[in-house]
Amino acid sequence: MLFIGSNPIEGYSYLLQGALKNLERIGNTLATATPLIFTGLSVAFAFRTGLFNIGASGQMLVGGLAATAVALTFDLSRPILLMVMIFAGLVAGALWAFIPGLLKAKFNVHEVVSTIMMNWIAYWTIYYIVPGYFKGRIP
Repeated sequence: MLFIGSNPIEGYSYLLQGALKNLERIGNTLATATPLIFTGLSVAFAFRTGLFNIGASGQMLVGGLAATAVALTFDLSRPILLMVMIFAGLVAGALWAFIPGLLKAKFNVHEVVSTIMMNWIAYWTIYYIVPGYFKGRIP
């Protein structure tokens, strides 16, 4: 920030105020950060076992799409809906990860290449589905 003539202390001050100014912003920050934290933990866990899970972002996207589809489809009480959404996201992400795992086990396809390709498939699929089918829907 100094190189472009801005004050870094002022910039970080605005960054922290935006995220932590009141209880609602703290909750929004935690709600946004939690999936990213868990995705990072999944990559770290896979790395500790000797695997490279480059596909975690695609798995997160597909899991989020499944959870959103459940939320927009079913009219359940909130606690039950939340549990079903979590389960749907977990299953969808696991099935998305199963494809590169199967390719690795059966055909020795390198997991980095297949998971990067799966990330792009997930991204563009969701880029198509969300505006086309979920836009403007309020449960």
